[in-house]
Amino acid sequence: MVRKLHQYYYYIIAAILIGGIILYFYYSYINRPMFALELDPTKDTTDISGTLYRIRLTNIGQNEVTGILVNLGEGDIQNLSSLQPGQSYFFYPKPETSPAMISVTTNEGLHIQGDYRSPTKVLGLPGAGR
Repeated sequence: MVRKLHQYYYYIIAAILIGGIILYFYYSYINRPMFALELDPTKDTTDISGTLYRIRLTNIGQNEVTGILVNLGEGDIQNLSSLQPGQSYFFYPKPETSPAMISVTTNEGLHIQGDYRSPTKVLGLPGAGR
């Protein structure tokens, strides 16, 4: 009898934990903004290929974002028709574009800016330098 009682306690604890995890993810989902973008411009320097620039744009909102214009520098404006929720897209500046502040605008009125960051290098990994 006592053994069965302990078994029920484990089931109750497991149900509470699973319910808590479900509530956490539901709460996170319903509190996301309707329209939001995450901008991650990266400047990566390697021994082999020199300096590489890439811009990752991710839709972190609940709805599709449309009419995306990305200004990568003087004379280098690239566009993307739409980005679905959770989808990412990479932009690469033209070789003649001098690196500058990245500016993104959308039809939904979003306007974000970002500057290039350099990823941390770990010795022993490809591209880590010497």
